[in-house]
Amino acid sequence: MQDGISVNEWTARFWFSLLAAIGTLSLAATALVAGRKSALSRPLAIFCFTLFGWNFATLGQHTMGGSAPTVLDALFTALSPPCLLDFILAFVGELKRWRRARVAAWALFGSLGALSLVGFGSKEILAFIDAPSWAAWFLVGWIPSSVLSAYVLVKHLGRTSDAREKARARTVLVALAIGVTTSTSDIARGLGLPTPYVAAMGTLVVAALLTTLVIRFELFDRNVSLRTSVYVIGMIGALVTLELVVFRIFAGSLPAQTLGTAIVLFVVLAVARELGLAFAEARERTQRLAIVGRFSAQMAHDVRGPLTALLGAAQVLEGEKDETKRDELLKLTVEQARRVSAIVDRYDRMARVEPRPTRVRVNEVVEAVARQHHIAKSSLILDASDPECEADRDLFESALENVVRNAVEVRIATSRTNDAIVVRVIDTGVGMDVRQRERAFEDFFTTKDGGSGLGLSFARRVLVAHGGDATLESELGRGTTIELRLPCDGGA
Repeated sequence: MQDGISVNEWTARFWFSLLAAIGTLSLAATALVAGRKSALSRPLAIFCFTLFGWNFATLGQHTMGGSAPTVLDALFTALSPPCLLDFILAFVGELKRWRRARVAAWALFGSLGALSLVGFGSKEILAFIDAPSWAAWFLVGWIPSSVLSAYVLVKHLGRTSDAREKARARTVLVALAIGVTTSTSDIARGLGLPTPYVAAMGTLVVAALLTTLVIRFELFDRNVSLRTSVYVIGMIGALVTLELVVFRIFAGSLPAQTLGTAIVLFVVLAVARELGLAFAEARERTQRLAIVGRFSAQMAHDVRGPLTALLGAAQVLEGEKDETKRDELLKLTVEQARRVSAIVDRYDRMARVEPRPTRVRVNEVVEAVARQHHIAKSSLILDASDPECEADRDLFESALENVVRNAVEVRIATSRTNDAIVVRVIDTGVGMDVRQRERAFEDFFTTKDGGSGLGLSFARRVLVAHGGDATLESELGRGTTIELRLPCDGGA
């Protein structure tokens, strides 16, 4: 028996903690690598690391004994609620709105964690950690923090219309319910209530649900393969197991444990670095080939029209006897040949995004794009001053076309500021969630079936090459607004 737990219960708790430690640390590593460009990457990784720290401290109680695992247990337990709240608020895109709640949570739990650390050198604090008063203070913040997390998740679930996002929200909500229930059971045990120790089992289930969220429901809006996940879990599993072996062999000798830990970490990091570089190089090669393929397909589509006209004119010209018609066909042939040459030149400049500025009437470009995409004149709100600026018309027109092509129900407005001409493309469609917004300008990212994922990223590159920029505002259910800013002199 230990702490009122039978040998079988303690053994079960050990194995659940071991699996949970491996699962949560693996998920933290996956979040940092696969989702490094996502706003959810860091909050999820930090939250998972706190869960790992708590479970590893539980393993330390089994293998090491002493006060250190108890102190670390209290520290990571105290840090888990604010880390969880940060992840939930990042998931629903409301970090700024609930800033005061986050500050309050970090103040309370951070203070509790810092006080727990003093237990390394204070028997009084160590006794406080084991007393019901520590658990009571934890529950003071844990209950409202959990209620707020559930509230924002339910609210997010109700307002989103995307089926995949609903599945994500439900998964997070289930994980929250399981995590809160099982961890509260452990805390209640600290109050002297006869509740079972099930937090380790709950953490394992939470890790499995969040892993499903990342792999199946693509939390970071990118594919994380099962092969990659197995590789990460295997490496983390080896690391955690080796650490436990080190602790067991050198029990009671802190210098030997520290040296053993350093050696294990060095070997694992060296292997991870080499494999990570190999994966990165393979991914970059794939991306380059994809860019070439999609760019070539678009160019072939644009060239096909004039090339068909050119070949048709040449075939008719071959057997034409009438001089007048021959002259007309020759003229058409030259025009189409020049058109093909212009398209090739245009794509060459698009690939390098090297503007050739001329004086451009922005309203005129907007009207031309609107005609091509059958946008009604009533949907155009054009600045009455008919603003002009120095820009590459072909590149700017292509950028605007790429933005409009992604829209569903669109209005276009132009306006003039002191130093820029602004073109706003207002799409009253379904809008984007927080993760889609943050990745909208990335290469290959698209929310459209069959989309290339190059439209908005190309548009931004064009605007930046002109010294301007492209920005985006969007909200689910309220549409999307993309703003293109072209710099101009004050007297234009």
